[in-house]
Formats: sequence, structure tokens, C-alpha cells
Amino acid sequence: MRYIAITCILIASTYSNAEILKQSTVCGETGEICFFWWPKLNPIKGWSQDMPQSVNYKSNAQAPNGYTFANAETVIYAKAIYKARQPKSKNLAEFISSDKQSFLSRNPSLKITNADPAEDKAGRKYIGFDFTPEKTGNWERVLYSEETDKDKNEYYLVFVLSSRNKTGFEQALSAYKGFVATYE
Repeated sequence: MRYIAITCILIASTYSNAEILKQSTVCGETGEICFFWWPKLNPIKGWSQDMPQSVNYKSNAQAPNGYTFANAETVIYAKAIYKARQPKSKNLAEFISSDKQSFLSRNPSLKITNADPAEDKAGRKYIGFDFTPEKTGNWERVLYSEETDKDKNEYYLVFVLSSRNKTGFEQALSAYKGFVATYE
């Protein structure tokens, strides 16, 4: 079964464009093929992609070298969410609003503040927010944008920095900004 999943990923990758990697794999116990997408990220010194967790979370899951996405204090991940599968979000503002509500439903005491906007190598603008726990929870920065691939498929882009503590969050900001700035 594992070889089927790897074969599907390799086949799907040959048809992907340079920005969004389109992936497919065999899902869990069902044996069905699941499709998902994530932004292709340029390597950042000291960080590497955790492929098993990328497949598990359907995102480009990055962890500091020597750690996995599951055991690292601080992680970075990027998602490309296919707009056609988000019928309740008619635009980026609605998508962001829904995402904020999702964060608050898991931790109502989160403080949400505007983060500095960002721009990637292709010139896309990102709207950012910091999600700060009042007592318990992760420190997170989330940047949102939109992308249309060469096949005219539209996506919401989401880049996340998540840390179990404020120190880890602050130490990883530079790498996080590097991932976003070099994305094409």
C-alpha cells in the first residue's frame, strides 16, 4: 500500500506547476485516493520538510533540522486550499474570517492582532494576524493570500508559524519570513 501512495505522489508531482504541488495518496484504511495541494517552498537553512507529516496534514510541514513536525517546539507549515472546495468563502476576507472563528472555537481566550503584512517573491501580498494565547495554547502567526496556478485553479494560501512558547515563536520568525519571501 505504501508503494502505491509513493507512486501516486510521484505521478501527481510530474503534472504540478512550480508553485503549487498537487499531491495524491491512498487515504488511511479506506484505500481511496485522496488529493491535496501545498505550496512548494524553497529550502531555508536549519529547516526541512517532514514528508510523512506533510501528507498527514495535507500541508508543506517544516520542522527545525533534527526534529519532526510532531515533536518540534516550533513548526512552520503552508497550505494551498482549493477555492472550489470552500463554497462558504466567496473571497479572501470571508475565508480569513472563517479561519479566525475556527481558532477562537478551539481557544476562546486567544488574542488576535494584526501582524505586519508580507510579500512573496512573485509580488503577492499577504494579510497577517498573530494569535496569542492568554494562558495556554500556541503562539501563532498566520499569513493569507491567493494564488491562481497555470491551469487557472484558484487557491487560498495560508502560511503558519506555530510555537508552544513565545521564545520559540520569536526565534523562528526569521525562517518563517524567509519561507514566505522566497515563495514564487
